[in-house]
Amino acid sequence: MRRNAPPWFFWLGVLALSGLLATLAVGSVVPGEQLPIPSLPRARPTTAPAPAGSTVLSDARGFVAITGSTPTLRRETAVGAAGALHSRGFVGAVSATGRRVAYWVGDDARDLRVLDVAAPEEETPLTSLLETERGTGAAWSSDRTGLLVSVESSGRPGTGDSVGIFSALRILDAATRVIHEVSRLNDGGRFVPVGWDRDSHLAGACIVSADGSAAAWAVVGEDAILSARVPIEPGLPVATVRASGSAVLGVVNGAVVRVWSIASYSDHRELGADPGERIAFARWRPGAGEVVVSVADRLEVWPAAGGAHRVVARGLPAATGLVVAVDGQIAVLSTDSGGSAVAVDLAGGRTAAVPMAGEQLVAAVSFR
Repeated sequence: MRRNAPPWFFWLGVLALSGLLATLAVGSVVPGEQLPIPSLPRARPTTAPAPAGSTVLSDARGFVAITGSTPTLRRETAVGAAGALHSRGFVGAVSATGRRVAYWVGDDARDLRVLDVAAPEEETPLTSLLETERGTGAAWSSDRTGLLVSVESSGRPGTGDSVGIFSALRILDAATRVIHEVSRLNDGGRFVPVGWDRDSHLAGACIVSADGSAAAWAVVGEDAILSARVPIEPGLPVATVRASGSAVLGVVNGAVVRVWSIASYSDHRELGADPGERIAFARWRPGAGEVVVSVADRLEVWPAAGGAHRVVARGLPAATGLVVAVDGQIAVLSTDSGGSAVAVDLAGGRTAAVPMAGEQLVAAVSFR
């Protein structure tokens, strides 16, 4: 009977013996030691991105960048073209959303085209000029439905005749592509378009002197009937003049940011730097009524209506360029003429190095 005992007694005994042996094995571990654990294959070590810069840059934002004389579209996060512009240099404008780029095409700058940053290979022609004319500037209207452009003529082709030399302002409706002239200079002056306020039906431009400074502010009605010129004091380079909606700013003698409206230069206010400090660049912060200012070794945000200056970052290298993202979240300071660049978070002051390959960052765009 014992030899024919039911099999389950046998297996119960085996199970009990296994439990006893396992208990003895655990108890034999010396205190402080760890039981051996199988190790998993180790991944190659990587360097984690610095927390300060991990969320500062975005591949949804980017720039119009120029390498040599070739303009391209690129992202904040990587060097390399995300799209090409077919011109020598960049004579054009980016819409307030950062999505549309209008620019004069080719070496002769006689064709105006517009493209969507998300599909840069699909360009739409807007207008073409006469053989003797070339486009010299462009600015989007405040509602992004049209463009204020400047055109210059060299006279009659092949004759050397200077009778036809002029600089003109023209306004173009982007939807209908209808263009008409609103003002012309025949005295050797040159227009630089700045802004077009569709609400007030007024366009504003600088009249530039030979040394590149703004000699006068010109206000022109859409109907070409209303017009006015107001002299501008010496010391305001036209390259510093920027518009945001109906508001305009410019830097005077590297010490003061002057703010005025398209409709009235005379009614302006001045925002000053600390005594002895020089303003390198000033740019509008989109949608905020604020001005981003590179002054001394700092980046600051100044209320356009006046008030306390907020220091965003200190100890920055000397800037050779300043671009503010279209969403107003960051500003990018270029140094060493494009050799390097740093992005600064305008809310918290975090910084991140922007990948660069010697290009010049001339405008901000959005790939969203």
